[in-house]
Amino acid sequence: MWVDNYNEDVASSPSGRLKQLVSFQFTDNTLTITLRRSILKLFIKSGFQIAPDALDYMLDLENPLEAAESVIHQSNSSVAPPVLSRDHIEGLLSTRTEIPESHDIDEGSTNVILPENSSPPEETEWSINVVKNPTLESVGSAGTVDDFLALFNDRLRRIKRIYMSRIDTQGAISPQAARNKRDDARHYKAMNREGMRTQKRLTHTVVGMVKDKRISRSRNVIVQLEDPEDSIVCIIPTGREGVQGRELADSGNALLLDEVTCISGHIDRDGRMIAQSVIFPDIPTSREMGRARRDVYAIFISDLHYGSNEFLEDEFDSFINWVNSRDVDSSEKEAVQKIRYLFIAGDLVDGIGVYPSQYEDLFIPSIYDQYAGLADKLRKIPKHVKIICIPGNHDACRQALPKPPIPEAYAKPLYDLGSQIMMMGDPSQLIVEGVSILLTHGDSLDDAVTQLPGATYKRPAIPMKEFLRKRHLVPMYGGRTELAPLHRDWMVIDTPPDIVHFGHAHHNAVDNYRGVQIINSGTFQGQTEFMRKQGIIPTPGIVTYVNLRTGAPEVKFFYKGLIAESTG
Repeated sequence: MWVDNYNEDVASSPSGRLKQLVSFQFTDNTLTITLRRSILKLFIKSGFQIAPDALDYMLDLENPLEAAESVIHQSNSSVAPPVLSRDHIEGLLSTRTEIPESHDIDEGSTNVILPENSSPPEETEWSINVVKNPTLESVGSAGTVDDFLALFNDRLRRIKRIYMSRIDTQGAISPQAARNKRDDARHYKAMNREGMRTQKRLTHTVVGMVKDKRISRSRNVIVQLEDPEDSIVCIIPTGREGVQGRELADSGNALLLDEVTCISGHIDRDGRMIAQSVIFPDIPTSREMGRARRDVYAIFISDLHYGSNEFLEDEFDSFINWVNSRDVDSSEKEAVQKIRYLFIAGDLVDGIGVYPSQYEDLFIPSIYDQYAGLADKLRKIPKHVKIICIPGNHDACRQALPKPPIPEAYAKPLYDLGSQIMMMGDPSQLIVEGVSILLTHGDSLDDAVTQLPGATYKRPAIPMKEFLRKRHLVPMYGGRTELAPLHRDWMVIDTPPDIVHFGHAHHNAVDNYRGVQIINSGTFQGQTEFMRKQGIIPTPGIVTYVNLRTGAPEVKFFYKGLIAESTG
C-alpha cells in the first residue's frame, strides 16, 4: 500500500506545502522537531526515503524546506537509490541551479527548455524536453542468447528498483531467500502439534519474474517466480471469500508471463509461498502532476492509414480546417487558437504488404507516395503547431520494439517539414510544457486482448490501465508483439507519465488511472474488409485534445456517420 494517509491539509504542490509548514511559531527545539517531521513526511509522500545523517545535514542548511523541495524535484523515483544518502543529496544540491539538458532531440527542431522559475514561453514557442527516444543507433542488437539474457535482467533490475523505492515492498526478498524460510513453517507446525501457543505465521514478500503460470484442478493460480539465482512456486488461492479474496483472485489471473511482480504470503514447509496478496509496481497515488503554466492545448491522433481506400480524407481535411480555426464553433474557438502540439501515435500510412491481399485495399500502392501525400496534408497544419510522430506497425519501420523513427529514406517529405516536425521512436517520453507524455503505438494490445481478463479492442483503456499497473508496455514475451533483445528494456515505464497515448485499437478511449490521463486516439480509417473478417468495428474521426494547464481532456467528432449513430 502506498503511503498516502498524511495530513491532507498539506497543499498539493510542494511550494504550497512548504509555505504552510514554515508557518509554525514554536520554540527553537520544537521547531526543529516539527521541521524534521515535516521534511520526513514530505520525502515519504513523494515516494522517497532519507538516511538519518542526510536528514541532519539538510536541517543544518539555511533553508531546509527549500532544499527538500529541490531534492524531490530533481530526484527520479525510478533511478534514485532506495534510501537517499547524504552524498546523493549533496550532489543534487550542488547542481540544483542548473537547467536539465534534453537528450535525443532531432537536429533542426526548435525546442525551449525552461527552468522552474522562468516565465512561460511566448505564444509561438514550444517547450519540449525528450526523456526517452529510441534512435536507430541505440536499438541495434546481434540477437545472441546473451542479448536476450541482458534484456530480461535489465527488466528485473529496473522494476525491482521501483519496488525498492516503495515503503511496503522495500523489504522484498529474493526467491532463494524465500525458499530458505521453509524452516519457519516446519517450526510453526511442530509448535502447533505439541499444543504450544504460537504467533501468527510470518509473512514474506518476494520479488521476481513470472517464469510459469498455470491453473490447478482446484482453480488456484500457480506461478513460478524467478531471478538469476533461483525460483519459487507461489500458490494464489482463488476461492477466498470477501473483497480481498476477489482482489487476490483477479490479481492472480491478471499476471502475465515474463512480468516482474511482488507476491506476499507465508512459506509452507515445502518451500512454496501461499499468497495473501499480489503487489504490482503500479503508479504512486501520491505524486505531483505535471501541469503547464499557460493555457496551451495538445491534440492526440493516430492510425491515419493514409493510402488506404478507407482513409477518411474529407474528415481529415475537416480536422485540418478546424486546427486552422476554420469552421470552429464559438465555444471551441479560444481553445483551438491555443493549440501548439499535435501527437500522432503511429500508422501514419497504410503501408505495403502488412496483411494478405492488402494491395486491393490501397488507393496509393507506393510507400513513398503514401508518405508524400500525407506530408502534403500535414503541411497545412499551422506553423505554430509542433507535430510529434512515432511509427506504428503499418509504417515503413521494423516490427520489433523498440522501434527507431521512420527512416528518412521512405518518409523524406515528412522530414522536409523541418523544425515543425519531430520524428521519434516507439516508445518515446517527453516533458511538454511541464507535462510528462508517454507515446507508444500499442502493438501489445494484440496480446493483451487474448491474455488479460476483460480486455478488448473496443475497450482499450482496460489493458492500458494494466500496463500502467505493471509499469511495462509489453510485459509478455513470445506473443504477437516482437521485442528486440537489447541490453536495455525500453518498454519499462521508469517514470510515471501524466498522459499516456496509444493507438492501434482503432477505438477511441479517454480515461484516467491514478492521475494518469489515458488516451487511445482511434483512427481516421473506416472499416476495411480485413477488419470485418476480424470483427473489428472502428470509431473513426474522433480527436482528443487536452488543456495542458488543467489536464482536462475534450473530444471532437469529425466523422458524421459516427455522430448520427451516437445520437440515433
